[in-house]
Amino acid sequence: MGSPEPFVVFPAIDLRAGRCVRLRQGDFARSREYDADPVGRAREWERQGARALHVVDLDGAREGRPVQLDLIRRMAAAVEVPLQVGGGIRTPGDVRAAREAGVSRVVVGTAAVADREFRLRALEELGGDLVVAVDAREGVVATHGWREESGIPVTELAAELAAEGVPAVLFTDISRDGTNRGVALERTAEVARIVPTVASGGVRGAEDIRALRRIPGVVGAVVGTALYEGTVTLEELLVAAAG
Repeated sequence: MGSPEPFVVFPAIDLRAGRCVRLRQGDFARSREYDADPVGRAREWERQGARALHVVDLDGAREGRPVQLDLIRRMAAAVEVPLQVGGGIRTPGDVRAAREAGVSRVVVGTAAVADREFRLRALEELGGDLVVAVDAREGVVATHGWREESGIPVTELAAELAAEGVPAVLFTDISRDGTNRGVALERTAEVARIVPTVASGGVRGAEDIRALRRIPGVVGAVVGTALYEGTVTLEELLVAAAG
């Protein structure tokens, strides 16, 4: 039996109109710009030791189609570490376009929840490089850039994805995202018991990373606001992730 996969800390780069921003609880009206140069930001996170980056095309999530693939292509070309990218990827053509832009792992959300046939096609095309975004509000899956509720319980969707062989999910508790309030450990653990899970939303510091590492099935965490606000350094998070 091999050693367990290392826990991955993904610094987040959320793109809006070509700039690096953060939203609070997915609300475009509560957006804060942190960096006018996402390519430089990607290089900086790599320089600080990031082993992978999590990139979200916020405009794409809103419009239902990838909007910033040219910028993402430049980011992918600028760094050696893999990019995990989502936002508006809802057709097989979108998946191919993301791959052609240099994206290593493709995150699909709304379409994967609403359209099982698309999900299975994406799984066939991407294999281990597919990540399904499971975004939840009060235990119920939200879609369309978090603006709509599907009515599907999170654990029900997680079980479906696990049965199909989806390699990993990105689980976000919307109530925590961008709030710096701490991770939703119990809800994350519920999902991670069913399918390998990258946690997202609410990470404040190294203690949150250590807590997530202790949960069976949690394989990584996306961190945004805490890094951009300077409440924790990437180095501190990487030390916590290494144990």
